[in-house]
Parts: sequence; structure tokens; C-alpha cells
Amino acid sequence: MGKRIDVPAGRAIQAGFSGGLILGALLYAAERLTGLRVYTLLMNVDYVPVLKEYRFPSPVEFLFHLIVSMVLAVVLLWAVRRFRLTGRRMAVCLVSLSGLVGLGIWPVTALSDRTPDIGDMTALVVWLAAHLVYGGVLVWMYWRSPSIRKDGLS
Repeated sequence: MGKRIDVPAGRAIQAGFSGGLILGALLYAAERLTGLRVYTLLMNVDYVPVLKEYRFPSPVEFLFHLIVSMVLAVVLLWAVRRFRLTGRRMAVCLVSLSGLVGLGIWPVTALSDRTPDIGDMTALVVWLAAHLVYGGVLVWMYWRSPSIRKDGLS
């Protein structure tokens, strides 16, 4: 299956932070340019039992998003290590799983009147494309790890 990937957890946290920033920026720009409420969906906590009772300032909402992004990156790194994925397999896995996470979150749009309609295919495409980019950022950040470079996997 290839050499074991040895990306430090700190790199996963950095990747999650960077990917989360880029995901947020892409969805913010998409919402501003198109009116599709995809960034609003990213910041939405209407489906979280305790949090839905409060209205948070935008920076706090974005901080929640970054925390989730960093945790997700660590979980995905664990999966990559667990299944000993390297090279293209790792890239395909990370991008695909990131897309699946985006697809899995999409149904929460039905729980809020502030987010896109669940049947809005244009918003769904934008949402999924941004999540695929998030996966690409994780791949890029993991490939930048010195242990991967020395193994010739970059």
C-alpha cells in the first residue's frame, strides 16, 4: 500500500485552519457575488441544540467554523494514517471525503429559513465545489510535510 504517511498532528491543525479560511473566503465571496446564501449556511448553527438559542457575532461564528475545520482535518489525517494512504490515493480520499462532508451537511438547509433551499442546485454546486477545494488544501498542506517530501510522495 505504500509507505506510511507521517504528517504531524500540528500540520493537520494548520491544514484545517488554512482550509477553513479558504473555504470561508470562497463561500463568502460566492454569497456576495451571487446572493446564494452559502456562507450563511457555513456559519449557521440553527441545528445545534444549545447554540441555536443564541446569536453570535460574526467573528465568533467564524471561529466555530475554524474549530470544526481543524478537528475535521485531524480526523481525516487519522483516516489517511489508518488506511496507509499515500500519493494519489491520499489526494483522492481527502478531496472525496471533504466533498462528502459538504454533501452530508447540506440537508441542514431544511432546518433554517436563513439558508439556501434544499433543492437549490446552484447553491449546492457552489457549496460542494468549495468543500472540494478545502480537501485540495488539506492535500497540499499534507504533501508539504518534510517526511512526505523525503519519501518522494510529493
